[in-house]
Amino acid sequence: MIPHRQPSIARLAAVLLSLVVAATILCTWTLVIALQGDDGLLAQYDAAKAIKASLSRDAAGAPVVSPTSELDGIERTFPDLWYVVTTKGGTTHHGAVPASVRDGDTAAPDASAFSDSGDAMRLTNATVVTRLGGELVRIRVGGAAYSPAQAALSSLRDVNYTAIPILAVVVATILVALITVPALIARPVRRVSHSAECIDGASHGVRLPLEEAPRELVPMVAAFNRALERIEVASAGQRRFLSNAAHELRTPLTRIRTGLERVEDPHLRRTLVADIQSLSSTVTMLLQIARLSSDSPEMRRFDLVAAVRTTTAEHVPAALAAGVDIAFSGEGDAVFVTGSETAARIAVGNLLRNALQHARSGKSVLVEVRSPGTVLVIDHGEGVGDGARTEMLQPFARGQASDGTGLGLALVAQVMAMHGGSVAMDETPGGGLTVTLTF
Repeated sequence: MIPHRQPSIARLAAVLLSLVVAATILCTWTLVIALQGDDGLLAQYDAAKAIKASLSRDAAGAPVVSPTSELDGIERTFPDLWYVVTTKGGTTHHGAVPASVRDGDTAAPDASAFSDSGDAMRLTNATVVTRLGGELVRIRVGGAAYSPAQAALSSLRDVNYTAIPILAVVVATILVALITVPALIARPVRRVSHSAECIDGASHGVRLPLEEAPRELVPMVAAFNRALERIEVASAGQRRFLSNAAHELRTPLTRIRTGLERVEDPHLRRTLVADIQSLSSTVTMLLQIARLSSDSPEMRRFDLVAAVRTTTAEHVPAALAAGVDIAFSGEGDAVFVTGSETAARIAVGNLLRNALQHARSGKSVLVEVRSPGTVLVIDHGEGVGDGARTEMLQPFARGQASDGTGLGLALVAQVMAMHGGSVAMDETPGGGLTVTLTF
């Protein structure tokens, strides 16, 4: 299980990309404004706003400009600033007003010069027309021009025309990056992870595809493939040793079994023969496990009913010797599944040997095949406790039995894993064990 608090590379990359893009947008906008510079209109507009904010009228209706911190800052920034404020009640001015402006039109603006309502400001040719308490006011400004840096800062302070659009673009960029970047980074990683999930103990020679891995993951994928190669080499060596050892044991066991016939004591002979048979069964199962592990069985469609019926018929003599009735039930004429018929017969054969070994004399063992691909082996023996059923699928786990090899159910589990199927064990009504194989 992956810890929830593990750092996410995709999320970190998305955040960093968002910050970089946001900073790039802000810097680009500032640079564009700085390169364009200021032809004076922007500074004059800001100065006019400061003048309007400090403007009032005296008793005669003449304009009065009172000192304010904002206006003082404008005057310090632009030492050559001059302005002329004209209303119906009179005119006031500041700074070195050019003669052309001083001697020009000093009449108050009429309604045709300003059709906007409210306190809006209109700047035209260094002249601002606005309203003050319902009365039109003309403010002429000059001697003010921003440097490129000042123009950029002033444009960013203009919330309506600059800050809000830039902020909207930055926020949209961050949201898009946070959503798309993790998805783009995680998609190839998930493909590689899915390929790794498909590799199991029976996937000999299967490797993670390097061509599907992003360039950053190629070293890790290559290292994983090399690790798989080393594991397969070690596993193949173990399987060869197991197969060779089991094969070499069969010949001396056969000679011992023949020699036991010369033992005169009947009781001792029966005991020794039973031990030899147990050893032979263990060796046979070890050989089966080694062959299933080392070989990749051919997977093809076969008739599960026919395969299980044949395997059941092979165990009829053993059932008669044990005094147990054995029966077969197949649903329909044929049930076709895809897999290894040999491996399936090995699994069913091991279940039948276990069932015959633990079934009570006079009882029955039923083998049933159901569609679309299920085999049930039902006995009426001692059964297996709920807590021990999972352990019984491990090698050499014998449960309540005292004389089994402990390999039969482990071999069955291996066969079903090879087919992508499952093994289920349940209690038989009335006592016993029901094993269900689902292909």
